[in-house]
Amino acid sequence: MLDVEAAIKTALRAKDTVALTAYRAVKAKMLLKLTEAGRAQGQPLGEEELAALIRREIRERQESNEFLKPEQPEHAVNSRIIATLEQHLPRQLSAEETDGLIRQVIGEVGAAGPRDMGKVMAALKAKGAHIDMARASARVKELLQAAAG
Repeated sequence: MLDVEAAIKTALRAKDTVALTAYRAVKAKMLLKLTEAGRAQGQPLGEEELAALIRREIRERQESNEFLKPEQPEHAVNSRIIATLEQHLPRQLSAEETDGLIRQVIGEVGAAGPRDMGKVMAALKAKGAHIDMARASARVKELLQAAAG
């Protein structure tokens, strides 16, 4: 798991302003998450929560780049921040691995058609595999429609 404080210190020593910006942004999101209502005081962030915060920062930078021209300096900075943060995310399953896992879960829950999509998606999420849920959802829908038809 990413030690944000250590990463900030390393970036400061290396005088890497882009990495420093990336890790400080993640730290700010962490502090907000730790102080949100309903959270037990002193409860640390779990690995999955930290990964979600990193993914959110990456997504925000990607969305920002959509409105910037590639030749603008901010675009390059955002791209470097994205690359820095992606190093700390767990490896996503490949398309083939995702497909195999989906087929396995469909068999496990006994899904027969599109009505069982919720069961399949819940089981996929429970597996804890690092998959792109949007891509998985589309594939599950495709496979269940083919099974019903």
